[in-house]
Amino acid sequence: MRRKLDFETKKLYCTLALKWCKKFFGQNELKRTKLSLEFTTRKRSHKNRSVLGNYCFYRNKITIYLNANETLYDIVSTVIHEYTHYLQSRNQYKIYQDHYYYSTNPYEREAKKNEEKYTDLCIKEIKKFLLGNI
Repeated sequence: MRRKLDFETKKLYCTLALKWCKKFFGQNELKRTKLSLEFTTRKRSHKNRSVLGNYCFYRNKITIYLNANETLYDIVSTVIHEYTHYLQSRNQYKIYQDHYYYSTNPYEREAKKNEEKYTDLCIKEIKKFLLGNI
């Protein structure tokens, strides 16, 4: 069973997961502004499902919905998912959005694949970092 986390721990793991993403995946050099990370306790849903995170192409900002992300796995996988969107082209995303359902959108599928493939590795690296700094 996965342990629930308090807001401060969630924020710490979000920040460390974002640092890991920047190092592991690299950064999008086409962005004019620095990527920002925002936390909120408000709830957001889409089609009766809780939204865990969001990447805003226009503001170059990842928003993490702390109430929706209950576990360490949720937090880290959400950051990886949204960071993948940060790396993607806004124009291509809009094209895909107009032609595909959310679940079949190639950019959403790529983000889902990255979170599934890299979340455990990222968690392992974060824990190793935290143990080295105690």
